[in-house]
Amino acid sequence: MRKEADTRGLDHSRENLQQAGNSLREEQGPGVLGQRVRAEIETSPDIDWVVDGIRNPEEVKELRKLTGFQIIGITAKPETIVKRIQSRARVGEVLSEEEILEKLDKEKGKSETATGQQVKKCVDDCDFLIINEGPLNEMDKKIEHFLGLLNGTDRPSFNEIFMELAYTWAKRSTCLRRKVGAVIAKDKQQLTAGYNGAPRGVPHCAELGGCLRAKLSVPSGQRHELCRGTHAEQNAITQAAKFGIGIEGGTLYCNASPCVICLKMIINAGIEEVYFDEEYDDELSKEILGQQDVLKIVQYEGKKFKA
Repeated sequence: MRKEADTRGLDHSRENLQQAGNSLREEQGPGVLGQRVRAEIETSPDIDWVVDGIRNPEEVKELRKLTGFQIIGITAKPETIVKRIQSRARVGEVLSEEEILEKLDKEKGKSETATGQQVKKCVDDCDFLIINEGPLNEMDKKIEHFLGLLNGTDRPSFNEIFMELAYTWAKRSTCLRRKVGAVIAKDKQQLTAGYNGAPRGVPHCAELGGCLRAKLSVPSGQRHELCRGTHAEQNAITQAAKFGIGIEGGTLYCNASPCVICLKMIINAGIEEVYFDEEYDDELSKEILGQQDVLKIVQYEGKKFKA
């Protein structure tokens, strides 16, 4: 992008680089930067390359054409990013929290076109996720673990094992909108599991001509009672009740954060922790979560999986 900025006679400010990138993608397609980087890498395939600043999912698609390409997503809480940016601001540069958050939203893809900044979609498509909230030596350990998994010198963590199992159970899902799997574990052992779909003995949505929520135009995260399916977390909990398995004090792993109904069941079942991969947009669930202190909910980080 600095080469492109020089061609356009622009200095290398963050805003100029972003605008030049957006303009280039509009002119030559959203994957153009990935194509350019891939072409350069292919001239020296024996060198180990690190590509920084991937901004659009079409760039990811182009780079995945390279043999052995892996993408690491690195993220942090917005408040952490704000503090870091303000602490290293250049002399004379004053950025308010609102200005920084607005820039972050733009980079993530809010109100952006398909050729603009789409960082969130790139992170969602990564092979390994790192949550960068701690010191640099902690970050180093996470990267070393990723490299160890690649070359076979490191074993998966228990969190990675149980999240992979959750994704494996999600493959059994009969839901037409989102495939979700859940695993409840305790003392490093799987206790129960579940996936979303119609209750036992009830026809699946596909057999009845489609998704009821889609037919009624129910937005995601609302009116959970208008659904023929049972959620993965609910099935994992009811399986414990059915077979008399004690799950109090356990940890639930799920590839999506819980809706408000699942959250209430999880809390009352005595589960102490939830690890989720992708966030499910349910405002009431988030509100209730912030009003209690018996359940800890954590974004999963490590090797990523797909249902």
